[in-house]
Amino acid sequence: MHRSLSSRKGASEVIAALLLILITVAAAILLYGYASGLMGGLLGGAVQQPYLEQVALDYYNWATLSTLQLTIRNVGVTKLNIVAAEYFINGQLIASPTIACGTFTASTLIPQGSCLVTLNSPSGLSSGFAYNVKIATR
Repeated sequence: MHRSLSSRKGASEVIAALLLILITVAAAILLYGYASGLMGGLLGGAVQQPYLEQVALDYYNWATLSTLQLTIRNVGVTKLNIVAAEYFINGQLIASPTIACGTFTASTLIPQGSCLVTLNSPSGLSSGFAYNVKIATR
């Protein structure tokens, strides 16, 4: 009683097809985990904390090259010490900004509160060029 070669061949093709399906599903799960950041957490990656302090620029007025007025709003979830923030134009620290806030109490800007900040521009700026303005909070 000898088994025919064709019956054994059919069983191995079914097993091979199942193995290919399992390998494809495992690869898809790994790719999804990597793309969603799960692998970084499982492999000891640092957990990202949301920024508590965020500032949005609502409006700016650079009518003269010597003075820049910014209307900024606190879009973060915590109070923001707007007086202790540092202001930069093209990487140059701007000293002594003038700050006028409607929701300004004890040097903090409440969430969704806004302020008018006036900066004295550094020398050497020309009309018609783009300049980077950066606000660094504590």
